[in-house]
Amino acid sequence: MAYVCEGAILHAFPVKNEIVDFVCGEEEGKQGKVNRAFSWIAGRRYEEIATGATRFARIINQTLWGTTRFIPLLFEMLESVTEDCEPGFFLDIPVGTGVFTAGEYSRQPNFDFIAADYNRGMLESALEKVRSQDFGNVMLMRADARKLPFSDNSFSGILTMNGICAFPDKERVLDEFARVLKPGGKLAGSFYAKGERLLTDIIVGGIAASFGWFTRPLFTEERFIEELEKRNFNRIITKKINSILFFSSRKIG
Repeated sequence: MAYVCEGAILHAFPVKNEIVDFVCGEEEGKQGKVNRAFSWIAGRRYEEIATGATRFARIINQTLWGTTRFIPLLFEMLESVTEDCEPGFFLDIPVGTGVFTAGEYSRQPNFDFIAADYNRGMLESALEKVRSQDFGNVMLMRADARKLPFSDNSFSGILTMNGICAFPDKERVLDEFARVLKPGGKLAGSFYAKGERLLTDIIVGGIAASFGWFTRPLFTEERFIEELEKRNFNRIITKKINSILFFSSRKIG
């Protein structure tokens, strides 16, 4: 894997607790707000809510999304995304705690996974899973999705689960995904889509966004498809479960 280093000097990046850190300092503004919000729920708290592991978490999901039927599909995402990708490097961003994808890494020996997130607390939770399974094909990395430290056309596939609705500067992130993905490579994932359920829009666009778990502007399905098409993605397939949108697409060569 080739990393992009600006200027004539080869830059060194720290490795702390087996996590490569490509983020220089802590950013303020929207990114800082998002980072602080996810630091508060990183680890077990995040996993309980995201997977509906407790009765309270299921009540939260039912209230927020109107259903919990999308959760099993999140666990199946990595397997379904890689099954028709060319072997090589694969980017999982944001990996979060790895609760949905870590169990699949070892079953994908034809891929080398870069599991990236901006939030260190999330990555440290993911590291526990990687260590426990002794994965040999996973590198954990702290990185900013708006300026990925990779060469053009590096990845056979990118999985972005529950990230697009939280990323600040979503258009820059999609630009970066298009840049680092190989021609014919697959971009797939899931996120909250605006305009599908009024109560969800009120909670997400108002309360949750004010805390930093989501960032405005929030994409509708139509707007998101337009953004993909502008970046030369085709074969776009979507599936909605209430406000949760699952998608798959290919970068045109």
